[in-house]
Amino acid sequence: MTATTLAVLTVVPHEGRYLIVEERDGTFYLPVGRVEPGENLMAAAVRETAEEAGTAIGLRGILGIEHSWVAGAPSRMRFRFVFVGYPAILAPPKSQADEHSRGAHWLRKEELRHLPLRHEETLGWIERFETGQTLLPCAAYDWYGPHDDASWSARGG
Repeated sequence: MTATTLAVLTVVPHEGRYLIVEERDGTFYLPVGRVEPGENLMAAAVRETAEEAGTAIGLRGILGIEHSWVAGAPSRMRFRFVFVGYPAILAPPKSQADEHSRGAHWLRKEELRHLPLRHEETLGWIERFETGQTLLPCAAYDWYGPHDDASWSARGG
């Protein structure tokens, strides 16, 4: 049996800036996190962004899907779904540190180049978004939930 981790990451652009989380260790990254048991991917992306950045968002589409084996753990894999969001309410992001992050900021890509990033992919996902590639619509993802085994079977799952 292979243990699988589901994670979501969200690129949230607004007027030439991106919603960036200041992690507890002082690095900067996009809103990201694990999918909770019983939670669907889109709800996880919205929840994680609210927890880490203090910002309510909606989702425009899926920018990418990643699959990788966890280094040093041959029986563990990770799926990560990268969404593009938009601010649902225009309000300043979180400015007080808590157990999720130190806060969040709206920053230009150029500003990010001068900050300690959690990972270089922070800029990579933003640049991928900026290419204007077509997003996979959120409607392409269909969640049946833990109580929908009958509908899954009826669809040939």
